[in-house]
Order: sequence, then C-alpha cells, then structure tokens
Amino acid sequence: MVLDFSVRDRRFVVRRTPEWSRPKKRGDGLLAEKASASITETTGGGDHFLSARAAEVGLMVSELMGMNASQFVQVALLPQGEFQTFLRASSQERHAVLQHLFRTDRFARIEDWVHDHSRELKGRSGRDQADVQRLLDGVADRAGVPTPDDLAGDDLAPAASDGRVLGWALDRLADARAVLATATLARTATGTAVTEAVARHAAALQARELAARVAAARDELAALDASEDEAVAVRATLDAAERAATCRPLLALLDQAESAATRAERDRGRALLSLSQVLASPGCPVDADETRLGTADELVGLVRDTRARATRLETLLPREAAGALARRDLVAARTRLREAGTELAETSARAGELPAELVELLQRLQDATARAARHEALTLSLETARRRRTAARGLLAADAEVLTLADAHREARDQALTAREHRQVLLARRLAGMAAELAGALTDGEACQVCGSPEHPAPALPSHDAVTESDQHAADAEVARLSARVDLAARALADAEHRRAQCVTAAEGRTPEDAADELARVSAELADAEQAREDQRRLAAAVDRTRAEQASVASRQAAASAAIAGLQQTVAGLEETVHEVDAELADVPSGSLRDAVEDLTRLADQVEAVRRVVDEADRTLERAADLRSQTADAAAEHAFDSVAAVRASVLDAADQQRLRTLLEERERVAHRAREILGDQHVADLAGAAPAPDVDLAVLEADLAETRAAEVAASRAVHLAEACVDAVTALVARLEAAITAWAPLRDESLRAEAMSQLVRGLGQDNQLQMRLSAYVLATRLDQVVAAANERLGHMRDQRYLLQRTDRAARKGSQAGLGLEVVDQWTGDARAPSTLSGGETFVVSLSLALGLADVVTQEAGGTEIETLFVDEGFGTLDADTLDDVMDRLDGLRAGGRTVGVVSHVSELRNRIPTQVHVRKGRSGSSIDVTTLVG
Repeated sequence: MVLDFSVRDRRFVVRRTPEWSRPKKRGDGLLAEKASASITETTGGGDHFLSARAAEVGLMVSELMGMNASQFVQVALLPQGEFQTFLRASSQERHAVLQHLFRTDRFARIEDWVHDHSRELKGRSGRDQADVQRLLDGVADRAGVPTPDDLAGDDLAPAASDGRVLGWALDRLADARAVLATATLARTATGTAVTEAVARHAAALQARELAARVAAARDELAALDASEDEAVAVRATLDAAERAATCRPLLALLDQAESAATRAERDRGRALLSLSQVLASPGCPVDADETRLGTADELVGLVRDTRARATRLETLLPREAAGALARRDLVAARTRLREAGTELAETSARAGELPAELVELLQRLQDATARAARHEALTLSLETARRRRTAARGLLAADAEVLTLADAHREARDQALTAREHRQVLLARRLAGMAAELAGALTDGEACQVCGSPEHPAPALPSHDAVTESDQHAADAEVARLSARVDLAARALADAEHRRAQCVTAAEGRTPEDAADELARVSAELADAEQAREDQRRLAAAVDRTRAEQASVASRQAAASAAIAGLQQTVAGLEETVHEVDAELADVPSGSLRDAVEDLTRLADQVEAVRRVVDEADRTLERAADLRSQTADAAAEHAFDSVAAVRASVLDAADQQRLRTLLEERERVAHRAREILGDQHVADLAGAAPAPDVDLAVLEADLAETRAAEVAASRAVHLAEACVDAVTALVARLEAAITAWAPLRDESLRAEAMSQLVRGLGQDNQLQMRLSAYVLATRLDQVVAAANERLGHMRDQRYLLQRTDRAARKGSQAGLGLEVVDQWTGDARAPSTLSGGETFVVSLSLALGLADVVTQEAGGTEIETLFVDEGFGTLDADTLDDVMDRLDGLRAGGRTVGVVSHVSELRNRIPTQVHVRKGRSGSSIDVTTLVG
C-alpha cells in the first residue's frame, strides 16, 4: 500500500506491506514474511528517505499528525460503527485526544513537576522532622523521662510550630541543673568532713612516729659504742694507704719497665733465632759458616756486606734484559720468515689457476643473460593463459547455471499462472456468496449497510464452501508473491546468460584441458627465465669477485717477496746480539739475575730489622734496673720496710672512699641521735603518743568512711554535670534544628496544597479539575460552540451540546464531560441515549467543530481532510439533505470531505466519485466527475 499525504506544508509518501506467507525455497511449507514500512519526504530537490523501520514510521506519522491512530479515527476519520467514539468517550480519553491536538502537554508536565516538587519537599521536611524527633528523644533519654505522646509522630509538627517542643526541652534542662546544685552542696559537706578526719589522723600518726624516733636514737648510740675498735683499725688502714699513695707512681713505672724488659728479652731471642734459620737455609746467598751473630755491631757489618753485593749484581740487569729482548725478537722474526715463504708459495699457485676460472664464468654469464631476456614476454603470456583457463572453467559452470535458472523461471511462471487462476475462482465464488457475507455482519437494532433498515427479517445464509475476505486476501498475497518470484527468476536468468557470454569471449575457443596445458607450459618457461635472472645476478657477482681476487693475489705475491728479503737480514743481526750477551753473563750464578738482587736486598732488610730489635732490648733492660733503685729509696723515705710493704698498703680509690664513707656515716648517726635525745619538745610529744591498735584504728576507719562518702558525692556531681552539659548541647541543637526545619516545613505545606490544587484534589479546588483539564475545558467549550453552530442548521435546532464538570463516576476525571441538551424539552442527557441517526449528526458536527478549532489554534494540527465511513443510511431524507449541505459548505471552503457509503441517494449529491469495481482478475478503480 502506498499513501501520499501532506501535512503542515510538507509532503510525505508512506509505503507499507502487511505480513504475508510464501512457500519455502527449500522443502515444503510456508514461510512468514514480516510486515514492513518506509516513509519518504518529497521536496523540491527530490525524495528524502527518512526511515524503513515500522515502529519509527508509526512514531513519525503520529508526531506529524499530532495524534495517534485511535485519536485520528475520532476527529479526522469517522469509521463505520465507530464514528460516535469521541462523542461517547470518557473525560480521560477525551483529555488525551485534546491534549495531542492542541499540544497542551506542557500543563500536564507542570502538574507532574509540581507533584514531584511537593514529594521532594515532603521528603526533605521528613528528614528534618526525623532529626528534631531524634534530638527530642535524646533530651528525654539524658533527662531520664519518656518523650510525651503529644510531642511525637504527626503531633510533632504543630508542637514545634507553637513552641511546646522547645519549652518542654528547656524544662528538662532546668530539672537537670537543680539536680546538679543539690549534688554540689552534698559534695561540699563531705569534703569538710574529710578534712577534719585527716587532721585528727595526722596528729595521732605524728605522736607515734616521734616516740619511735627517740627509741631508735638510743639504740644507734649503743651500737656505735660497741664497734669503736673496728673504727680505730679502719683509720690506721687509711693512714698507711695515704703514705703508700705517694710511692704509687714509681710502683706503676717499675711494673711497666719490668714487663717491657721481659718482652724485649723474648723478642731478641726470637729475632736472632729466625735470622740464623734464614742464613742456614739452602737458598741463602750468604755463607752461614763465615757469619757470626749476637751483637749489634756484628749485625751492622752483615747488612753492609749484603747491600754491597746486591748493588754490584744490579748493574748487570740492563744487559740481561737486552739479551732476553733479542731472543724474543729472533723467534718472532724466524716465524714471520716461515709465514712469508708459505704466503709466496700459495699466491703463486693461485695466480696460475684464476685465468681458467674467469673464462668459464664469463661463458656461463652469457648463457644466463640470453635466457633471462624472455622474462617480460613470458609474464604477459602467463596472465593471458590464466584468464583463458579461468574463462574455460567458468564456461562449464555458466552453462549449468543457465540451464538450472531457465528451469526455475519456467516453474515460477507456471506457479504464478496457477495462482492467478485460483484467485479468479475464489473471487467468483465470493461474489456469488456476498449477500450471505453482508448478512453475517447484521445486528438486531442496528442499520443495515445496504438498505439502512434496523430490521433484518430474512438474512441470507452462507454455503458450506463460502469464500471469506481473508481467503481472498491470502490468494492476492500468493499471486503477488509468485509474481515477484517470476521477476526475480527472470533477472537471475538474464544475469547468468550475460556471465556465460563473457566466459565464451574470454576463453577464445579453448577447452579447459587446452587452457590448462598452455598455462603449465608458460609457467615452466617463466620459471626457467626467473631462475636465469637469478643465475645472471649470481654469476656477475662471481666474475667481479674473481677479477678482484686476481689483483689481490698479484699484490700479495709481491709483498711476500719483499718481506722475505728484509726478514733474512733481521734474523742475522739478532743472532749476533744474543751471542754477545751470553758471553758477558757467563760468570753470573745460574738463575735470574733480578731474583738474586732481590734476595740479597730482602736479606739485608731482615738483618737490619733484627739489629733494631737487639738495640731496643738493651735499652729496655737498662731502664728497668734504674727504676728498681729509685723505688727502694722512696719506700724507705715513707717509713716502709720494703717495696713489698708499700705494695701491701696500696688501696684503690673505691676502697679508700668506702672506708671514709663508713667513718663519716658513724659520725652522722651519732650526731643525729644526740640531737633527737637533746630536743625536749620531741621527748614531750613522744610521751603523749596514743595507745597502739586502739584510738588510731578508730581514726583510720572514720577517715576511710568520710573519704568514701566524698567519692560518692563527687561521682554524683560529675554525673549531674555531664547530664547538664549533654542536655544543654541537645537543647541548642534542637533549637537550631527546629529553626532550620521551620521554612522547609512551611514550604512543603504550600507545595502540597499547590500539588493537590493542580491535580484536582483537596478542598481548595472546588471544581475538582486538574490544571491540564481546566485548560482543555476552554478548548472543549470552543469545540462545543463550533459544533452547536453546525447543529443549529440541522434537526430544527433541537439538539445542542454542552460541557459538564460532573465526573462520570466517583474517582474518575471531571471537567471534560459532554451532554446533549434537548431544546424542545429542556432536558440534558447523555450522548449514549441518542438514536443512530441523531448520534451520526451530533458526532459529525462535533468532528467538524473540533477540526475548525484545531485549525484556528496557533500550534494546533490543521485538519484539511475529513472522512466519513457509512452512517448515512440511518438518516431520514431531510436530515440527509441538511448533512450534505453542511459537507458541501466545507468543500466550498477548501476542505476535502471523503464519504464512504452504499446509499444510492448520495450519487447525485457528490460531484467527484471513486468507484471500486471487482473482477476475476482483481479490483479496479474508476474516478468520475458529475457535470452541471
């Protein structure tokens, strides 16, 4: 189906194919083809494709028309049996139609926004209310009382507004502060009692302590008298230690000197023993039998002789080095001389071989160049041979394909002819049973589509093999499918024949076997040419390398001859130098001369080290003898019998300090005891001490009891202070929360009231109408006024339409209801009570009025076309004239009115008529225009 329509000065073409079934290409059965649709916009520059998806096409058409299909059949197309839908629609259904037509959906969005905003504010206010409730419960918990019922739940908001919440919280704060004042007074009283008990207990303890001090002083004096002899001995020991301390530095020096002398004597013996072992060793350069050791002078002479001998041998070191260098150079020269002789022999032999090799390479290079020259021509021949082979092979497949497609084309054409014949048979059978088909749609009380009568006394009955409209549609779809299949088969056959002709031309009369043999031959020749090109590159490189080798061999041959002559002279000179050095070193001991020099030098160093050890030992022994004499003189001078007595009297600083501390402690103890016993006040207080375990125990028990009471009172004060602090902080937060909640609470209440108002709820909206319905009510009033203007010219001005604010039923939308007013009786009644003809007239007037108002509205959808399908059979002759006059007036005003009807009276009233004629080969359309 193709629909060409214009809307808002734009032209569109919609193509739609319904779902249909076709035979499967493989196997038996049918395959369902899905419905398809496309839309194209026609402009001055051509067709602009918009979409080929059925869902998108439907959505675009709805947006262009400003209404969907169900709304379109209520205002622009009055279909058979449904033209009264808009008249009898509910307020909600009429609301949706008018909102699309007048594009007032912004008011519905306003309703949704106000409602959503109200819900958001209510949620935020609820969170603030929860904060206030939580803080209020916290005050009650810290104050130890329950939260009053009139300050919780839904009662919290009014209580917060009139100040009852904050007042109750302040009362709890005052109660907490009163408890704190009482606890503070109790803590002060217990503190005073503790102070008094502590004073009494301290006085008793002081008296007892003084008595104990007097007794201890007497005991200390008695102990000091008993240990007086020991103190005298300690004083004598300290005196001897002080005299021995003056000799102590000499004792330390003497000990160090004797220890050093012992070590020096031991080191001298070890050094002389080690030196004698070195001189007695087999490799020593000095004769041990002729050498005497023991005194420092003897060691000095040995060092002098050894160093002189080493110096004499060291003067011969350069000649030894020159001989060694000459021997090394002589060996290298003889080696190079042998290598030069070998090189000369090899290059001479190679120089004789190279000319023959060069001649052979040049001949092979000439042959490869001749074979490689055919490569380019053979490449072109290979491409031609491949095309011929491909075309020869494709020709066989193309012949088979042409035969197969020709058979398929004949089969498709035969099936299409059979389907057309079957469709003609079904069409003839349906026309024969059309009366029974029309009778099957009759309903008692409703007008007949043919005669218009509501009574049906003898409807025709269908036969057992009656053809239905769906059978005919299926036959039409089958014919269309098979026709399309024939077209596809014809196009495929033509394409195959074209491909076969191309293969014949390209094969040039060759069979597949001939083409394959030709391709193999050319491929082999091309491979040989490619190998020849590779051989040509390889042989050219070999010729270059051979010529370069000839030049290199000649150069090497000349160089080897010159080298042999020079090396012979060098060898003779080096042999003469070696003989001279050997003669000079004939009287030197065997072995390396440098090793002998180093051994003598090392021996001289060892002897020198031993000499220093012997000198040091002699000096250490002399110092030790001097210190022994000085120490003996100092002991006698300080009243000691011997050096051993001095050593026995020496005490270290720690022992002397310990003995002095002991004597000083005796003096301090004696002095302190005498002071205590000499103080009369202390003696008096000691005599007044309380009896043990009687008065003091009572005082300690009283002190513990008063302190426990003080701790309990302090704890009560701390708890009361914490309670006051917590309640104070909670009250401050509660006051801040109530203050922060107040504007949001008021705003939420206003938003809730506004939401109910725009949604037609609450007491403020007396009409109980939504905002969008209220706006559309004005448009509906305009539509009703335009419809009444047309009704005024029909039915003797008996019926008029009016809008009603009443809801059809409880809970449904109000404000867009319609009533029919009978001006003869003054009664208003529902549109559903009208008869068939009255319903048609009122529905037509309402549709025309709606189209007029929508066209006049800026931004509305302009409805230039109206279709009316049947309904005219329910009108009497006068009413039919009135209706046609109104439709003629629309047509005269530029509107297009389409009438679908079987009423014969309309043939003379409608100037342009479209007749649909059915036949065996399908339906046809005739357009006729009445003249005059």
